[in-house]
Amino acid sequence: MQKSVEKARKSALQKRFSTKPRVSDLEYLLGAFIEMYEPHLENIIYKLAKKGYALDSSSGFGGKNMELQVISGNFTIDYITRNKLEKLGVKFREYNGFNSLIFWPEKATLEEIIARWNDIIEILPDHGVLNKPSMNYQAIRFRRKYIPEHTHLQRQRLFEKLRYNIQRKNESEIKKRIDKNPHPDRIELTLGLFVEELEPQVRQAILTLCKKGYSTDASGFMDNPCVQMIEGDFQLEEKTVIRLKTLGAEVETNPSKYTRLQFTPQEADILRIKRKWNEIATLLPDKQTTATPSMTRKARDFRMIYQ
Repeated sequence: MQKSVEKARKSALQKRFSTKPRVSDLEYLLGAFIEMYEPHLENIIYKLAKKGYALDSSSGFGGKNMELQVISGNFTIDYITRNKLEKLGVKFREYNGFNSLIFWPEKATLEEIIARWNDIIEILPDHGVLNKPSMNYQAIRFRRKYIPEHTHLQRQRLFEKLRYNIQRKNESEIKKRIDKNPHPDRIELTLGLFVEELEPQVRQAILTLCKKGYSTDASGFMDNPCVQMIEGDFQLEEKTVIRLKTLGAEVETNPSKYTRLQFTPQEADILRIKRKWNEIATLLPDKQTTATPSMTRKARDFRMIYQ
């Protein structure tokens, strides 16, 4: 049965390329043409999207003998939902933030398989219509090739493209730095990374904050490429938070006093984003103290290797 499904999928995809090469908004969010999925999943894709889930195109038949069905995506499943699914014989798997639901159909028929998929969809919590793109690597690669129909998705595509180019440039800079001078200075040991690892639009701001006594752990582009952030183990006075809001920056602090600064740039312009970060870093008061070392696992590993 899987072979006939795969044959139908390839035929549909070939036809799609020749008749409608443009991508719909939903396909842009999914990071795949609908025809890239096994045909019996088409209605399933739309039902999941209505509840806020981006189904990965690797979903469908799986297992050594194609005896099981796999529901893959970067969704999260809460404890209560997981228990409900387990009662249906559905197993949950998690790997590097990419999750899967697996079930074994009782009968080798598409009718039985689709019915089980629908039972699972009924149980999944409704998060509203899908509006966030899948962050699977293959989905990200797909979106670089196609322009979506909706304006806000076109804007997001520009930011994704900017993030990709910056990350590629960073990789090159890091390699050159390690080859030329693999010896971190005092600030780099505090940050737990080489300065070349900092994205260029936020690099100067991070160095300024470090010198002012602020311990930072992460910075730059977020999962949503339209948003910029700096976060770390520091606190801000209310008057500083108010001043930051006048710059269009949001401040979030959790109960552990861990703080995130973030803003949404109007344009995918690296120079304007950099100027905004420098404004923010300049606005924060100097604590007249040395920043404490970042204590993330990555930073600690960095110090173990290079200190």
